[in-house]
Amino acid sequence: MSMKEFVETGGSVLLIVLTLVQVAPIRINPWSAIARTIGKALNADLNEKMDANEAKTARYRILRFDDEIRHKMRHSKEHFDQIIEDVDTYERYCQDHPRFPNGKAVSATDNVKRTYEKCKDENSFL
Repeated sequence: MSMKEFVETGGSVLLIVLTLVQVAPIRINPWSAIARTIGKALNADLNEKMDANEAKTARYRILRFDDEIRHKMRHSKEHFDQIIEDVDTYERYCQDHPRFPNGKAVSATDNVKRTYEKCKDENSFL
């Protein structure tokens, strides 16, 4: 058996096995797994850009909220909860991406957290 025949036969056998596994009632679908892996690889740059945009948007909302706090504007607990979620998203992204410029919001996130705890302790949300 030549190498060409071996590859052709092996490829055919692999194709048949993968197709049978896909049809099997165990719900293992290798084609979907392969397509998902290829899709993730092809979209990695796009996903990274989307994650960075989400982090930048969260940072913008944090900075704006911090400005409002510093101007003595009061907020509801729900609004604080949303900003705390933004802080978590932003800090997680910064931790996972050490080259991302984080110095812009460090004091703002600290102030938001501190003010949130104060409002929670004093029950002084809007």
